[in-house]
Amino acid sequence: MFFQGNEKYNCATYLRLSRSDGDQQESNSIKNQRALLNDYMGKHPELHKFDEYVDDGYSGTNFERPDFKRMMQDIEKRKVNCIIVKDLSRFGRNYIETGRYLERIFPFMGVRFIAINDHYDSAEENDDKGRILIPFNNLINDTYCRDISLRVRSHLDVKRKEGQFIGSFAGYGYRKDPKDKNHLIIDEYAAGIVQEIFKQKLNGMSSQRIASHLNELGVLPPNEYKRANGFNYTCGFQAGLNQKWTVVSVNRILKNESYTGTLIQGKRRKINYKVKKSHDVGSENWIRVEDAHDAIISKGEFQQVQQLLELDTRTAPSQTTVYPLSGFLRCADCGQNMIRRTVTKNGKKYQYYHCSTYKNGGGCTPHMINSEKLTESVLAAIRHQVTLLVEAEKVLSNAELASGEQIGIKILDSQITALEAELERYSNLKIRLYQDLCDDVVSREEYGEMNTRFAQKIKEVQDKIQEIREKKQEALKHDTLLPTWLEEFKQYEHIKTLERRVVVELIDHIDVHSKTEIEIHFCFEDELHSITEKFMEYQAHHGNEVAEE
Repeated sequence: MFFQGNEKYNCATYLRLSRSDGDQQESNSIKNQRALLNDYMGKHPELHKFDEYVDDGYSGTNFERPDFKRMMQDIEKRKVNCIIVKDLSRFGRNYIETGRYLERIFPFMGVRFIAINDHYDSAEENDDKGRILIPFNNLINDTYCRDISLRVRSHLDVKRKEGQFIGSFAGYGYRKDPKDKNHLIIDEYAAGIVQEIFKQKLNGMSSQRIASHLNELGVLPPNEYKRANGFNYTCGFQAGLNQKWTVVSVNRILKNESYTGTLIQGKRRKINYKVKKSHDVGSENWIRVEDAHDAIISKGEFQQVQQLLELDTRTAPSQTTVYPLSGFLRCADCGQNMIRRTVTKNGKKYQYYHCSTYKNGGGCTPHMINSEKLTESVLAAIRHQVTLLVEAEKVLSNAELASGEQIGIKILDSQITALEAELERYSNLKIRLYQDLCDDVVSREEYGEMNTRFAQKIKEVQDKIQEIREKKQEALKHDTLLPTWLEEFKQYEHIKTLERRVVVELIDHIDVHSKTEIEIHFCFEDELHSITEKFMEYQAHHGNEVAEE
C-alpha cells in the first residue's frame, strides 16, 4: 500500500457542477461543495490543501474538463498525492472511466482518493465493504446520468414539435424574440439581403455572381454580420479578417427552407450521452413545423429556386446572368438538355441550340433550332396562354358568381375524379395480374416485376389525389373563386420581352422536336388544361353570352 498512517498529504479539492447532468439541487452547488470539503480537511490535520480545482458547467459523462486535466498534470508532477471530492458523482458519472481511475490509475500513481458522502477512503486497507459498494455507486451514477440525458432529449423534442426554436443562434435573416427566446422574429436588414439573393437567382444570376455582387457592395457575410452585431457567435466555418461571400454561403441560404416560415430542427443528434460527437439524421426524421415564424420568402419562390439549383446552367462569358431558356430545353427524342452554340457566317453571329447527346457522339440527331426564333415562339406562346387565361377567368368568374358555385373547386373535383378512375384501373390490373399468375399465364419473375410497377403507379396516383385534396382544402379555407396560381400568369398579361424570371415562374420545360416544332410544358399544366376545358365547354353552351361579354 502506498499510504502511511502518519504521512502528510498535499490535497487537491475537486468540485464539479453540471446542469446537463441534472445537478440542480442546492446541496450540489459549488459553494456548498467547497464548504463541505474545507470542513472535512479541518478535522484531519494530515491533509494539507495544495489547490482547488473547479469545473463548473462541465458534464461528468467524460473527463474532458479543463481543471480536471490541470489536476492530473499536478499529480504527474508529484505536487498532489490526495484527491478529495464531495461524492463519486462529482468526480465522474462514467462507470467505466471512473472505475479505471479509482482501481488502476490512482493506486499506480500513489494517490489517495476520498469521497466524503460515500464514506470511501482508499487509504483504509480493510474497508472491504466500501470496495464492494463503490462499483455499484459508480454504476448508479452512470445510469442516473443516462436517464437525465434521455429526459432532456425527450423534453427538447417535445419543444421542437411544438414549433419552439431550440438553438444557440438564429439563422441569418432572423433573431431571437426578446420576449420569447424560443421564437424567431425577422431581422429586417439581413432579411432584405436574403430576399435580394433569391431575387437575383430568379433573375438568372449564378451563385458565384451573386456572391461577387454582395462583396462589391461590402455586405458582411452571415457569420461576420452576427459578430459585428455583438453576438458571441462561433461556428465551424472559416473565420478571418477579410471574410467574403462565397458560392457555398449563397447556396446555403438558397437551400434554407426556414425562410418560408418552416422550422426544421433535429438534423443532427449526439451519438449518446457519453460522447460529444454528433451524427447526421435522415431527412425523414427531421422535425418540421410549418408557419412557426414569419416567412421571408414565399414557398412558391423557394420551390422555383430549388428547381433552378438542379438545372445544369452556367453563365456565359462576359454575361452577368444565364440565358432565359438555359436548363429548360430538352431534346424530345433522348430527353437530354439542349446546349447553346454560336456560329459565325459571313461575319454575322447566329445562336443555336442543339442536342447534347448528338454533340457528344451519343447517336441522337441534332434537333438544331435558332435561338432567336425559339425565343419569339416561346414569348408568343406565353402571351397566348395568358390571354386565354385572363379571358377564361373573366367569363368563369361571372358564371361562378351567377351560379353560386366555385369554378376553382369544380376544376379540382374533376381532377380528383379522373385520378380516382385511373387508380381503379391500376388496382384492377393488379388483381388480374395475380389471377394470371395463378393460371400460369405469367411467371413469378414477371409477376414480381409487373406487380412492383403497378404498386408504384398506384402510389403516385394516391399521392397526386392527396395533393389535390389539400389544394381543395386550402381553396375552401381562403374562399377563393379561382385558383391563386392564376395570378402568377396574369401578371405577365402585357409581357414584351422574355426574361429569366418569366420562364422560371411559368414554364416547367420545353421539348424540342425539330427546328420548326417545340412543345411547351407550362407549370400547373393539369390545372391549365382543366380550366381551359371548362372555358371551352362554357363557350360551347353560352356562345352568344360570351360574345356579348
